Amino acid sequence: MSTNYIYRMDHDTGFAPNTKYGICTLCGCKETSIEKWAKEGGWVIGIGGNNTGKPNKVIYVMEVEENLPFCQFQNRFPGKSRYLQDRCKPETRVLISRKFYYFGENAFYLPNNLKHIIIHYQGCKCVPEEDIVKLRKHVLSITKRRGYGIYGSPNNSNRKMLKKCRQKPKLSPESLTPKRC
Repeated sequence: MSTNYIYRMDHDTGFAPNTKYGICTLCGCKETSIEKWAKEGGWVIGIGGNNTGKPNKVIYVMEVEENLPFCQFQNRFPGKSRYLQDRCKPETRVLISRKFYYFGENAFYLPNNLKHIIIHYQGCKCVPEEDIVKLRKHVLSITKRRGYGIYGSPNNSNRKMLKKCRQKPKLSPESLTPKRC
């Protein structure tokens, strides 16, 4: 039986998950992570954290089709692996899916009957299969049954982050505290 996971995303820049070339990949390059535990047939849900600008909204949903070591991923997907090679070790795991829904800036709130799956802290938690069935029905209603694919751009894309960093700060005690962009 497959295990399904939900986790809270720090940022939505297009790196993790990466949806280039019609394939959704997830590689956080961490020692203990969903990438290490997820199995084929399981689902992964990325929920927005505060830094995404979309807190508690669904940014993406993917069905895991493969879970490969990075070295195998590099051989099969050389174009996609260029984004990761400076950050990942050969034994790092990469989740791969062609069955995904990516919403990014168009992220949505979960309906009331699914709000209990939201994770409010770093890390991840398992999601029961019956909740995945409900989520998939809800996603199909949002996408008007158009199928898998990309339904928005990354919310924290480099252009948006640069614009945010270039904004003139307001002079107040809070604005004098260093902030990371």
